[in-house]
Amino acid sequence: MPRVAITISGKSPQPYRFQLDTKKVSIGRSEDNDIIVACPSVSSLHCTMERVDGGYILRDRHSTNGISLGDDDMAVIDLRNDSEIKVGDVKFEYTLSDEELDKIDDEDFVPHAKTAEEAAEEPLPLPEEKSTPTNKTKANVVPSPRQPASPFPPTVLASTNQGSGGLYGIALFVCGLAAFYAGLDHSYSGKQRDAGRKGDFSLLSDISKGRPALPSEKESKGEESE
Repeated sequence: MPRVAITISGKSPQPYRFQLDTKKVSIGRSEDNDIIVACPSVSSLHCTMERVDGGYILRDRHSTNGISLGDDDMAVIDLRNDSEIKVGDVKFEYTLSDEELDKIDDEDFVPHAKTAEEAAEEPLPLPEEKSTPTNKTKANVVPSPRQPASPFPPTVLASTNQGSGGLYGIALFVCGLAAFYAGLDHSYSGKQRDAGRKGDFSLLSDISKGRPALPSEKESKGEESE
């Protein structure tokens, strides 16, 4: 099993072992890391060991004090048994058994090593474009074309409520006419009876038949005096 030993100055080395097929090992001061290093020079998530063809690499995770190989500050280190590595101010040792070395020798290793200066010169990756979700239905809103200004006031179209109000107004008008006619008919009939007229008659029937109304008492006296 691969072995990692972490040595903080003034303390005994702390060994860690893991399976050769382990894909990633996180190293840092935070308690949620796989390897916890209680040292002020180590960041919360300082670096990660990552399994690649032919072995492992150590990748800095934007830590404050970085990782170094000998005298070189590195962004990525190709791990070897005889490498002198530091994580912050902490000594980092990585060893494999002869059997493990034989196994990874059968794998094609591609170097990943990169200095911190080289990594700083690389362009920043472009932000990923957010694609519009296709599983959500969106309303197809089409803007209405702008209408030219008109010198005439807009025509108000009657709505259902306006139609009901118009019918109600017409009904009131008809009722008013009926009441007005009833008043006239009542007054006309009263005057005709006072003048001595008998039988069934009405203002409307007299008008439709052209029948003249009987003169009232005042009108009769006026005619006699003349």
